[in-house]
Amino acid sequence: MSDVTAIRVPADFEREFPGASRSAAELAANLVRTSDAFLAELDRRRREISDLSASAFQALAILDGAGEPLAAHVIAERMLVSSASMTSLLDTLEGRGLVARRPHPTDRRKVLIQVTEEACEIVDRMLPTVHATATEALVDLAEPDREQFIEALTAIRARLAGMAGQPPSTPKPRRKPPVRRAPQRPPRGD
Repeated sequence: MSDVTAIRVPADFEREFPGASRSAAELAANLVRTSDAFLAELDRRRREISDLSASAFQALAILDGAGEPLAAHVIAERMLVSSASMTSLLDTLEGRGLVARRPHPTDRRKVLIQVTEEACEIVDRMLPTVHATATEALVDLAEPDREQFIEALTAIRARLAGMAGQPPSTPKPRRKPPVRRAPQRPPRGD
């Protein structure tokens, strides 16, 4: 196991950033770093199965999970991406033979996206890897701790959703930190 330690900010953090919370800054930094590490591990394991990007795999998993063809805007909404990004992604997936565009059965103006058998095989190999990675990464957290963590993350997401509809608050200006000097090396005797 590597020497992973908690990310901490200096003790004078709240003096330097009036109105900020030292523990909130530490929690946010640790949350982001953990998320990045988890996604990097998923990406490493995903690459062993297919050279698809994470977003390409996500689109295929959404289509596979739907059990029916979907409109491109539905996939984009579920992935939280723009329609333009989705069009480009679907063009790539179609070019690789992983999705097919089909006319909508009742509306000639619409097109539905259908996952191919080859894509279903990739998803069938990848999803167990995703779930095994999550299980392995969280093995040290007891079930009650997992539930508490889920509730805490849900509260954070709810707060962020509420913040999204509000103008950003104006933070107090940063105070200049004390000058931190690097330790001096003794001169070399050449």
